[in-house]
Amino acid sequence: MAVGSVNIDRILRCPVLPSPGETVLVTSVKEGFGGKGGNQAVAAATMGAATHLVAKVGGDAGGLKALANLRGASVGVDTVITEVSAPTGQALVMVDADGRSNIAVIGGANALLSAQDVTDALTVLRPLAGDVILTSGEVPLPCLEAVAGFLAPGTRWVHNATAAGILPAWPEENRPLLVVDETEARQLTGAPGARAAARILAESASGAVVTLGGDGALVAQEGLCEHITTPAVTVIDTTGAGDVFCGVLAAELAHGHPLTRAAATATAAGAFAVTALGARGALPRPNDLVRLRAH
Repeated sequence: MAVGSVNIDRILRCPVLPSPGETVLVTSVKEGFGGKGGNQAVAAATMGAATHLVAKVGGDAGGLKALANLRGASVGVDTVITEVSAPTGQALVMVDADGRSNIAVIGGANALLSAQDVTDALTVLRPLAGDVILTSGEVPLPCLEAVAGFLAPGTRWVHNATAAGILPAWPEENRPLLVVDETEARQLTGAPGARAAARILAESASGAVVTLGGDGALVAQEGLCEHITTPAVTVIDTTGAGDVFCGVLAAELAHGHPLTRAAATATAAGAFAVTALGARGALPRPNDLVRLRAH
């Protein structure tokens, strides 16, 4: 189950990303679905994990479309709340010719998700031993702290600490697996390099995964730090690749796979995700990853 945000994305293709004060002519515009919670939940469901989302959407047309899209992806939405007083979250995504992106997010209903909302949802969903709860830093901090106070024995918590900021408090007996990119890892630890940062984060949690973009990922746990390589692909759009990574990682852990194997599958999934436009433009199924890793 995922706790996070739901957005309607407006994707602008640009020849280059604008510098401060620069005007760039957009070559195409496309509407899509996004939000870290929604992206991660759909990615997990696509990999065959029974998935539920805890989130808020607005009482507008965007909210209705987002809910329909999630249902169509086999994500349980009974714990997605419609907030009639706010618009659904939005993201403006600018993508250049090399697939690099800049993203501006309007929180909308996402910012109104409360700790009580999360507690009520988890009371209904009743996570058990072996279940995985996936969170991210795109919802208010009290929501994450509510998750920390609700973990049943044996429930695994995976926290994608994006955007990098204050980490939620967690119980010593049930610390999360932290997932961050290289920049965030350095911001959170002050370490000069990704490997050192991964080790520091792993010591404070139940382990850490630091994603390195096209260079793969680092998996740190129990004093060890392993580098996982990524398949070579043609990059169209990097938007949402980290969310696909996290959703697939959580799904693989829920299927009972060890962390290193789960992270290797998630790394391939993140590579697959950049081969189409939009945060959910290329969502891999298990057979897609078998073919990708065979090349």
